[in-house]
Amino acid sequence: MNSLNLILCAVAAAALDVCILILIITAYCEKRSSKKKWHTVSQDMELVEQNRIYELGCDEVLIGRHASADIRLPDMSVSRYHAILTVAEGVWTIRDIGSKSGVYVNGNLIRESALHENDEIKLGNRRLVFRKRRSERVR
Repeated sequence: MNSLNLILCAVAAAALDVCILILIITAYCEKRSSKKKWHTVSQDMELVEQNRIYELGCDEVLIGRHASADIRLPDMSVSRYHAILTVAEGVWTIRDIGSKSGVYVNGNLIRESALHENDEIKLGNRRLVFRKRRSERVR
C-alpha cells in the first residue's frame, strides 16, 4: 500500500509539473502576442529630446514636471501636468491639459493635435521630436 501511495504522489507531482509548464508557455505566447499587437497600435513611435529617448509604452502617456508623470521633464517651464499623449488605431494625439506655457506642435500653439512622424513638440523650454523608433525591439 505504501508503494502505491508513493507512485500516486509521483504521478500527481508530474501532472502538476506539466500543468505549470503549460501555463508558463501560454503566458509567454500571450506576452509576445500582446507586444505584437502593441507594435501595431503604437506604430512604434517614441519621443526624443537631444540624446534622451522616451518610449511610448502605453495608450495614455502623461507628460509633466511632477514625479508621477510617465515622461518627467524636470524643468520649471514645464507644468506639473502639462500634456497627455494618447493613441487610438495607430494615430497619436497630444492634448494640453491646462499648462501655463502651452503646447506647440511645429511652432503652432495647439489645444489638441494629431501627431505625425518628425513633428516637433515644444513644452515650456523643452523640445521633443515625435519619431519612429530607430531600433526594432519587437519581433
